[in-house]
Amino acid sequence: MDTQIPEIIAGNEGKKEILDSAILNSISNGGPSLVAVIRMPDMKVLFANDTFKYYLGYSVNETADPIFHFTDVLVNDQTARLLYQFSFVKKDMASRSRFVIYQLKNKNGEIAPFYLYAAPIPSDDPDEQLYHLVMHPDLSKWKMPFTSFNTHELFLEQFNSEDFGTFEWLISTDKIFWSVGIYHIFEVDENFHDLKMDFGFSFVHPSDKQRVSIAVKDCFDKGSELRVEFRIITALKKIKTINCLGKVIKDIDGNQVKLAGSLRDVTGQRLIENSLKNKVEELNHTNKELEEFAYIASHDMQEPLRKITTFSDRLHDKYKDVLTGDGAMYLARMTASAENMRNLINDLLDFSRVSKNTLPYERVDLNVILQQVKTDLELIIEETGTVITSGELPVIDAIPSQMKQLLTNIINNAIKFHKEGVTPIVNVVAEAANDKTDRKENLPKDIDYCRIEITDNGIGFEDEYATRIFQVFQRLHGKSEYPGSGIGLAICKKIVEYHQGLIYAENIEGTGARFVFLLPLQLHNTKEQHS
Repeated sequence: MDTQIPEIIAGNEGKKEILDSAILNSISNGGPSLVAVIRMPDMKVLFANDTFKYYLGYSVNETADPIFHFTDVLVNDQTARLLYQFSFVKKDMASRSRFVIYQLKNKNGEIAPFYLYAAPIPSDDPDEQLYHLVMHPDLSKWKMPFTSFNTHELFLEQFNSEDFGTFEWLISTDKIFWSVGIYHIFEVDENFHDLKMDFGFSFVHPSDKQRVSIAVKDCFDKGSELRVEFRIITALKKIKTINCLGKVIKDIDGNQVKLAGSLRDVTGQRLIENSLKNKVEELNHTNKELEEFAYIASHDMQEPLRKITTFSDRLHDKYKDVLTGDGAMYLARMTASAENMRNLINDLLDFSRVSKNTLPYERVDLNVILQQVKTDLELIIEETGTVITSGELPVIDAIPSQMKQLLTNIINNAIKFHKEGVTPIVNVVAEAANDKTDRKENLPKDIDYCRIEITDNGIGFEDEYATRIFQVFQRLHGKSEYPGSGIGLAICKKIVEYHQGLIYAENIEGTGARFVFLLPLQLHNTKEQHS
């Protein structure tokens, strides 16, 4: 019996195209797929089945309209992709079984994803080319993470490995089905198919069996998702760490019919994480030991230093009239060195005390702190003629003594590194921090910070040293030029970080230096604060 071949209007009234009967047999109005035949290069829709019209909201008359084109349903920026797909299916048979996901819009402008397959239809007219399109709506619960067959293959390759697999446990028959990946994880022969729950559970490490049983039971009793990590002992007696995700599937009557899920071998990942955790713990332990050593060493050095200073003073008082020339010079240099040592030890003690602090945060008015700093530095301010100006400073959660030390160190630095013959001017201002003007990307976004800026008109520094100046014992000038231990700014950095903030410095070409620190307006006293 001959197959009846329908005739399809091809745009111009009276003109007919006879399509291949095999293709037309696949174009059924009652089928689940959206089917269309389009003509290139104008993308005129020559035929659309009922499913096409149903999903996209068009009537028979509208799709038969001579001006109806496939571009009417194709989201604007995807035409080039369709043309690219056509170029492949014309030359390669295999490409006709590969889909590309397109966003199609219905008559009301609503957009949804569809899997689209295309194949060319032979035509007698060399100036036109017909294409048969089959489209399936993406009805998945979650949007699929791929755009075409090619990305789908890459997506599957990520899971088609020996460290990932899926399973299904049919409850009524106690039958388990594993993907190849799970056979590899458990190191079981792929030809073994007598899989039951007891068999799979037998691989769970004895120490983890109870925890896994409780997790599975909760999954059934409470309807919660199965999320559990446990160890297994494989058929080849290897211990692996497995991450399991699963969910109970119900039928239309609400009966639990199966447990479906996935297993991933995370042994290597956990080994790396544990190794990193151990390294961090070792580093923290070492840092604490170094801090304790610095504190103890500095503290113990105070006693012999006091003796050196005491005997130097006695020597000077008793023999100042006798010691002349080189003798007086040696004694003066010894006394100066002892004083430098004292300052260095005190700075080291201050540095080590920052992280050893056990004081709680409290509300601190930085205006009051600044006034205290100006009082403490009153002598050097008068001697140098320094002018300190300031705007309104905020009230924040902090440790008062550390805020005082922070402002003292930076302002003292600004005075010390002033230009010869120029009156030192220090300006302190504050404002709310924002993402545009501050380097807040290194700080949590859900915390409000204040931005405090201290600017001076001193000698400044080279841009390349903007980070180095916050390191311990880093000096840009000799002690003969500018006294100090090289620890002051390192202490500032440690204080700011202890308050969960950020500090940085900028050289203002030809003008001076700017120190900026961002501090949270509010902090909480927790056990972790002083850990």
